Amino acid sequence: MARTFSLALLGVGLSLTLPARAEEPSPVAGVERPQAQQAVERSIGYLQAEMTGWWNTRKCAACHHLPMPLWALAEAGRQNYPIDKELVANTAESLLGDREKLLATKIFPNPADPPDPRPQGRGLNMGLPFLVVAARSLPTLNDGQKESLRLIAEEIVKKQQADGSWEFFDTLRRPPINESQTTDAAWIILALDAASGTEVPDPHRAALEKASAWWKDAKRSDDLLQDKVFELLLALRAGRPRDGVQTLVDELFARQQADGGWRQLTTMTSDAFATGQVLYALSLADQTVERPEIRRAVEFLVATQKPDGSWPMTSRSTPNGEPGSAKNLAPITCAASSWAVLGLARLVPRQR
Repeated sequence: MARTFSLALLGVGLSLTLPARAEEPSPVAGVERPQAQQAVERSIGYLQAEMTGWWNTRKCAACHHLPMPLWALAEAGRQNYPIDKELVANTAESLLGDREKLLATKIFPNPADPPDPRPQGRGLNMGLPFLVVAARSLPTLNDGQKESLRLIAEEIVKKQQADGSWEFFDTLRRPPINESQTTDAAWIILALDAASGTEVPDPHRAALEKASAWWKDAKRSDDLLQDKVFELLLALRAGRPRDGVQTLVDELFARQQADGGWRQLTTMTSDAFATGQVLYALSLADQTVERPEIRRAVEFLVATQKPDGSWPMTSRSTPNGEPGSAKNLAPITCAASSWAVLGLARLVPRQR
């Protein structure tokens, strides 16, 4: 039988249960547990509004405004936070309900359209693996949604290169959403495994093996936090025992800053994108708020949250993908807030 995996494993199979004592709130560093939970609830309202507004006006399943919030909201709901379940279900249906809806997302190639002559036409639209990750976090998937995930898996396999990687266009990158070839490949590996369902077809399994071998040997930047985070996530995907990933866990803790947060690059300051991402990965490796470093990170996110439920962010790219400062901060703000919710909701769940 083929080895199986789905992103649900990252949300359900490794789910942490951290109940607070009923008679008094448990402390989380300099804040109380209710304050951390209130931060999640404020961000839920923000993410629901951002997701709805983006889809209604743009009709594009962009990574930062549809898949990421969808994933964060589903995880928050799993941790007993009040979310708009109807909104989440309807959004998933509008994106993946059937083949026509998938085509309407503008991230899946429509065979009726003329071939894209641009170099990026050869590559994979990274909105697709993000969408798979989000979909596999949902409580259930209907037949139409499962069929859409199968189509995405086939597209992923079709676009894989001979060496096991996927083409990466540096001039079109949008860091940190599309950081590098290695971070994109990590997203794709997780998504292909998830999209393939309970039984991984032979072509998909072969693609996964090639991709995993490429990623293992790929040169990764020591300065890039996401490479470290995905190294831990892929190790957990591969079934390595918790004690077998301790070195990776220690490396992430070693990068924590004095303010309690993490930073995307050594030239940057701590932010919600990096901190939420690390907290989510560490939660899967059985790290809890009982550890002082985790409590300080939770405190950092609570202290830096804005009144509207989002977190302040700076841009790392211009509209053409080159390093600089984009004027529209909505995408990175929404993505960062999604990561913050993913980390906080798992580490500070609400009691039933």
